[in-house]
Amino acid sequence: MTRTNSFGLAILLALILVASAAVVVTRALETPGGEASQSAEPEESAEPEESAEPEESAEPEENSDSVPTADEIAHAGDRLAANGFEVSDELLTELATNYGVGGAVRIVAWSQANPDRMADLRVMRDGDGSEGSGMGWGQIAKDLGVHPGIGSIMGNGGDHESPNGSGEDR
Repeated sequence: MTRTNSFGLAILLALILVASAAVVVTRALETPGGEASQSAEPEESAEPEESAEPEESAEPEENSDSVPTADEIAHAGDRLAANGFEVSDELLTELATNYGVGGAVRIVAWSQANPDRMADLRVMRDGDGSEGSGMGWGQIAKDLGVHPGIGSIMGNGGDHESPNGSGEDR
């Protein structure tokens, strides 16, 4: 074996080792015991609109990037109203500031715009304030027996007449 071939083989083995390590680390983070990233979505429901939002932690979003614009609030309010969920712009803004626009839509839709049920969902999401005590949107949806996606409400779901739309029983 020539020196060039040996060098090429060493590089190939190093790349294989790096790729294998990446797979092992990724799988370790996806397991229930992994702290950094627990899957919030049931595996059988991969929605295109879900990939547009970063994986949300159980903590409310409070950075300056998560402040919703007036247009986003108006659009979400219009889409919720079109689906029979009336909510004030003030409440929607407060929910969207804490949970993102998608989280606000989920809370309103899954609670059927009932303030008591909204409070219950917020407690499920926030937990008791300790690390890891809050639930992800996918976990909450599974407990409620609803679809975690919001595309049927926000207009990105394609099949708006689906019997398994957001907020409906599976």
